[in-house]
Amino acid sequence: MIEEKLREYDDARITTAIEASDHLDTVRSRLADLLGPPAPRAFTLTFAGQERHSGEAPTSFVVDALNLDDAARILAGLPSWREWYLADAGAPDGHGADIVYLPQQSHPGLPTRGEYADLRGEQKTAALPATGATPTSPARIPVPVTSSPPAPAPASPAARISH
Repeated sequence: MIEEKLREYDDARITTAIEASDHLDTVRSRLADLLGPPAPRAFTLTFAGQERHSGEAPTSFVVDALNLDDAARILAGLPSWREWYLADAGAPDGHGADIVYLPQQSHPGLPTRGEYADLRGEQKTAALPATGATPTSPARIPVPVTSSPPAPAPASPAARISH
């Protein structure tokens, strides 16, 4: 008699587990729809150009991105970056830039000390031109950055923020 009840118990347990799994999938799907893709957040990328030879601090740039690689790609497409790269980071011999990416000083969030170039405003305006990009889908230049992102440049002195 107990063996008959055990079989009914196992069947009920399996049915309940399947129903709970279906319900959990529905809840997970609805939550994913509500939350959507992750929102971009501030990332700091730090580079040392020629200023490192005279003992000056490296240059940090802040952009909104999903991760460090995304931040480097966005940074490479900004005019202030190109300006710094050409003006401050160019090698004296004209054979490429004298820039060192500092991964230990590049991270999510804002720098905790020192000056940095906050390029988030420029990033938003650069994302709006006639390329069909919108503030939620900025145009990005494909730049491989995982190993060593492009070196950023200080924008105008007005864009620098000191802590």
